[in-house]
Amino acid sequence: MKILVVAGEASADIHAGHVIAKLQEQREVQLFGIGGTHLVHCGLQPIKTPREMAVVGLSEALKKIPQTLSLFRELEAIAAREKPDFALLLDLPDFNLRLAPRLKRLGIPVIYYISPQVWAWRSKRVKHMAKCLDLLLTILPFEKPWYEKNAPSSLPVEYVGHPVLEEVPAFPYEPKELQVALLPGSRESELERLLPSFLEAAVLMKRARPNLTFVLPLAESLRTSALARRALSLEGPSAAFLKELGDSLAVLEKPSHELLRASKLAIVASGTATLETAIVGVPMVVVYKVSPSTAFLFRHLVGYSGAIAMANLVHTGLGSVERVVPELLQESANPANIAKTALEFFENQVLWLQTKDRLAQTRSILSGTGSPTKNAADAMIRFLEKRLAK
Repeated sequence: MKILVVAGEASADIHAGHVIAKLQEQREVQLFGIGGTHLVHCGLQPIKTPREMAVVGLSEALKKIPQTLSLFRELEAIAAREKPDFALLLDLPDFNLRLAPRLKRLGIPVIYYISPQVWAWRSKRVKHMAKCLDLLLTILPFEKPWYEKNAPSSLPVEYVGHPVLEEVPAFPYEPKELQVALLPGSRESELERLLPSFLEAAVLMKRARPNLTFVLPLAESLRTSALARRALSLEGPSAAFLKELGDSLAVLEKPSHELLRASKLAIVASGTATLETAIVGVPMVVVYKVSPSTAFLFRHLVGYSGAIAMANLVHTGLGSVERVVPELLQESANPANIAKTALEFFENQVLWLQTKDRLAQTRSILSGTGSPTKNAADAMIRFLEKRLAK
């Protein structure tokens, strides 16, 4: 089985690596394309890594248009030469939904794993998806019903379950009373934008409660990053905050779920990390900021006003005004607000317990479909066998 894989983000590399490992239990698999350490472990020789692909937001993506066009041409050339059985595209919709029709024109079937958030914004993309995708594998329980209602019937959709369920062990949640986890994101652009606010908020929290300690699990994608090293150094832009925090902050190269299990509270960048935090069961404050121009475009072009954090979406559904955990976005995501919102969980034990109890249901909400990665691998094999039988 020959697969062109495009996993252009750190989380996509993890998810793809686990699915490919399941495929390799049943088939011999040859890989080429884009990915990181997890796919390299499966035999990929990447032409680009997630770190090189990392782009957040609309205006940020515009800066990389020349590189993107060049990469499209490179992938097309490789696909034409290697003639894969199918292309496996993960997330990264602004790139992958432009790549998909190019691959289709070459006669290469396209499987898309991890749906774009078309249910939140730019929902008209479903018409384009129906034309260029041969199979869409979704990971959130509300996605397949949304597609059945809103997408053309020509778009095949399967719900396979969320891979984070298998990536976060089902260990007991045993928090230390005074530990706070800081998860400012896995991309350099997120770290650059969010880390100073996270650290300043931690300083404000420690001034209010001097016994607090903080742990920051450095994402695997950032462990060799010069930008991350500088951002967390005493010569970097957050040096004053780091000096004031001193030994009360530990930056560790460990899986985030290990540190979350021992944390009373987490401050988390919006994204898959909020779902991981919810699966562990940790009350959290969700924070996210994009560039002002991206925020302007979102506010004026997007009609969605419901929850944004995955941790909220899986509990309350699309468009709900209810929030299981607080979300601080854009101007609200300032250090004073972050600290104030986080400290409420220490000052109000009832709030902390209620939030913890709601989040304890996350795993069961996402379960019930068997192994998500095996489901995804099996769906790919069925797809390929069906095509070969024609």
